[in-house]
Amino acid sequence: MLSIVISTIAFFVASYYLKRWADDNDIPKGITRSICIFILAIALAYGVAWLADKVV
Repeated sequence: MLSIVISTIAFFVASYYLKRWADDNDIPKGITRSICIFILAIALAYGVAWLADKVV
């Protein structure tokens, strides 16, 4: 249960910072940018969940 909560928080934090990074680098908004941000944020969330499972 802890890994679900931690990975959810990690997903939203990662997507926020990835959106800011994309805006700072003038990457145009669109479906490709949104999919890339989603894939990177979900990969990070899975990694954080895996790490939380290994630690706990």
